[in-house]
Order: sequence, then structure tokens, then C-alpha cells
Amino acid sequence: MLYNSISDIPDEIVEERNKLVTKINSGRFWKPCPGTGAGYFCCGYQILTPLTGCGMYCSYCVLQEYYDHQYQVLYENFDDLVKEVEQGIGEWKGVIRFGTGEFGDSLYLEEKLGLSQKIAELLEPYSNVLVEFKTKSATIGPLKNIDKPEKVVIGFSMNTPHAIEWHEKGTASLEERLEAAKQCEKMGFWIAFHFDPMIWHPKWKDEYRSVVERIFTTIQDPANIAWWSLGGFRTMPALKNRLREYKRHLPLFSGEMVLGSDRKYRYFRPIRVEFYQAMQEVIETYYPATTLYLCMESRDVWEEAGMMKRIPNGLVEYLDERARVMLGLREESN
Repeated sequence: MLYNSISDIPDEIVEERNKLVTKINSGRFWKPCPGTGAGYFCCGYQILTPLTGCGMYCSYCVLQEYYDHQYQVLYENFDDLVKEVEQGIGEWKGVIRFGTGEFGDSLYLEEKLGLSQKIAELLEPYSNVLVEFKTKSATIGPLKNIDKPEKVVIGFSMNTPHAIEWHEKGTASLEERLEAAKQCEKMGFWIAFHFDPMIWHPKWKDEYRSVVERIFTTIQDPANIAWWSLGGFRTMPALKNRLREYKRHLPLFSGEMVLGSDRKYRYFRPIRVEFYQAMQEVIETYYPATTLYLCMESRDVWEEAGMMKRIPNGLVEYLDERARVMLGLREESN
């Protein structure tokens, strides 16, 4: 049996992912972005992890292989996270871009747990700190309780209708994410859009460009977009074997891929470059001053995509400078 869409994935897979257990985190709550190095540019993001796992199911999700379980884990010792953050910020020089959406969705359980509100409250006193909550959900109602939305970015993981239909189950629809982004902007939050992973299919260019166009007709002021990220689908080889168990490997691995120096499968470089050129072109048509970057790509790809001009001082400084402007620590240059 071959599944025709993600809706045919057995319910028990999603049910397992929606289980929530509590544990004590004996390790670090604050870690730098686990960039793979090996010549790929990392954004310098700092990750806070009060919870791991995600109740939604995306066939491309690396968390399927990252952990030896599929359920979500809530760490009970939040006070240790607080102590770690307070000490770490005191020792940090410069701006800090935090986020909580690397090892779990930031908002999926927000109505139940309120973790993003607690993180925002914790970080609120620090003038050099910006925090981003990444999500594929539209659970934004509880965010109205955040006192200083101007210090918070709500980052929406975006994809085409084709990719959502084939690869995502339990996520908010494209229309729901757009409406949520619109409402977050009205509440005073910064908005971010992450097209990662971009997935190839015959009509990818028209569909991805159409999503960008819909974003610009939804957001009232494009200056309120913190940043955009782009990344072609990439994954560790073990994911293909897991998806084969569900007969779901072909939609993602039907074409040839190359094993990169970071030991991850990626689309061939010309495909990725074409992704990024097409997206940069349409985004700049609407708002040339936007902050746009590539996630975990090499200098060669940045150059071939015509995007090295964006990061003359490096990717980390590019995003740190944008954060300084957003925090009012630096005036925006024309």
C-alpha cells in the first residue's frame, strides 16, 4: 500500500506524538543552535528548551530520529532554566536571539502549558534580548497576555498547499497560519516566516511564489517582518528508513539526492540555488529591504544564489544587526 497523502498516516502515530510526560532535565536548557559546521553558515541562534517533541506530524521532521521516543516531554525543573538564563545573560556581551522552536513546536501546547508566556516574561527585563517562538500551529490566543510584544517574534513555518497536503498532519492550514500572522502583527509582535524545508515538486516555483505573494497581501506593513529563512529539504539518512516503514519515503526521496559534508541528504546544489533565487526575486519585488537568509548553506550556494551581498560581515552579524534595530538599540539604516 502506498499512501496518497499524509492524511492516510495511521492515527496511532499522531496519538503517540500527543502523549505528554514530565521529566527532570539534568542537562542544559540553553544551548547554541546545533549547526552542523562542515562549511555551512549557521545563524548563531540561541535555543531554550523547556519542552521537547511535537504533537503534529510532518514526514520530513528530524525529531523522528533525533529522539528514541515520539512523545512530548515537559521538563519539570523550570526554575533551573530561569537560573541558567539569568546567569548566562549576565555573562553575555551583545544582543541575544533566543528561540524555543528547535526541539518542539513553541505554541502547539501554549493553551495548556503557557510556556511561551513564561519565557517572554523571564526575558522581558533584558534590553539586549529578543525571543522567537516558532510554530506550525495557529494557537495565538494566549499570546495576548505577553506584556511587551515588541520584544517577541512569532515565527511561522510556511510551505505550499502541496507540501502541507503531502507531508503535514495536524498542522494549521496555510490560511490559518496567514490569519494567525495577521493577528500577531495587530497585537504588536514581530513576524517571521520560515520556508524550511522547501520541497521540490513539478509546480514548486509557482506555489512557493504564490505563498510569498499571499504573505505580502496579508501583512499590513512588511517592515514588521523580522526576517525570512530559506532552506531546502535535508535530513539524516536514517529518516528514509523510518519513512519506508510507513511507505512514506517516496514523496521525499523519489529523486536523487547528495550526501553533504555534514552527512545529511540534500537536493543537488542547482536545485537549491534555484529555490533561493526564485524566492529572493519575489520577496525583493515586494520589499527589497527585507532580512532574508539561508539556513545551513555553504558559501558557494550563497554566492550562486546571489545572496552574499546580504552578509558582508557574516550571517550572525547580519541577524544580530537586525535584532538591534528591532530592539531599538540601533537606528535602521537606509
